[in-house]
Amino acid sequence: MHELVFSTRTTLPSRTPDVLDRNKALLDTAEGYVYKSADGNDLGAYVFRPEGSPPPSGWPSALFFFSSTWDTGLLSQFAPHALYLASRGMVGVLIDYRVASRHPGASPLDAMQDARSAIRWAREHAAELKFDPSRIVGIGGSAGAHAILSAAMLRRFLEADGENTAVPCAPNALILFSPVTDTSRNSGAGFDRFPDKSAARHADLIAAVRSRLPPMLIFHGTADRVVPFANSRKFRRRNWWHRNLCRLRPFEGKGHGFFNFNVSVRVYELTLSEIDAFLVELGFLPTNPDDNGVPRLG
Repeated sequence: MHELVFSTRTTLPSRTPDVLDRNKALLDTAEGYVYKSADGNDLGAYVFRPEGSPPPSGWPSALFFFSSTWDTGLLSQFAPHALYLASRGMVGVLIDYRVASRHPGASPLDAMQDARSAIRWAREHAAELKFDPSRIVGIGGSAGAHAILSAAMLRRFLEADGENTAVPCAPNALILFSPVTDTSRNSGAGFDRFPDKSAARHADLIAAVRSRLPPMLIFHGTADRVVPFANSRKFRRRNWWHRNLCRLRPFEGKGHGFFNFNVSVRVYELTLSEIDAFLVELGFLPTNPDDNGVPRLG
């Protein structure tokens, strides 16, 4: 069973922040936990809680997996999203996972293991964390989206040592930004990051689509040069055939990181508004009281 322990962080120096510094400063206000130790390193979960007391069943929660191509990425990327959801009565949790720049030798398989561990940690400690274990949303970008999506989809997987596989690792809903779904050599993304072609083939999520998957909302730019938009369209179509709720929201002419707060505040707010409406529809959030329908950070 994963331990529930606090992590420590160094307070950032005081100076006039740019957007990325602001995200890091937001991260420093979160509660830090260690959800897993791997290869001698602690992996953190940074929690933003709603104000007030939780409902009897616990708060719904959203676990965020930052965008990467399995090499690098910013843990603080989704801090504005997590803070917004906390203002709406949902716990936002930023999950660190292994990438090669900070964990030499790490591969996509390690990220996939970490996503499974993070969801299990949230469920194992739901009572202490005041989470509702039946309302956990996985949110991720690019390879982070692949990691959490694989936790929902792949039944056969080489689990990390010490995993309590009796605890379900699939989130109850998924929100995905520019997700890697196809890891094949010719039409996919990231094939050469896997240890071998067998591992890449097993991690191909388009091929793994089946019925009874969690409801999904996908955002993807049609001009994405890193992860082909056509793969998300194919992924959505296969889910449709299997009668899964899978919505694809294309953004015409946008590239890979179009949704980030520091790229376009307008697009950031638009995607956040659609996330809000999706979670209201699923019963994870109450109706948004914002009269104009456009959520904003306080």
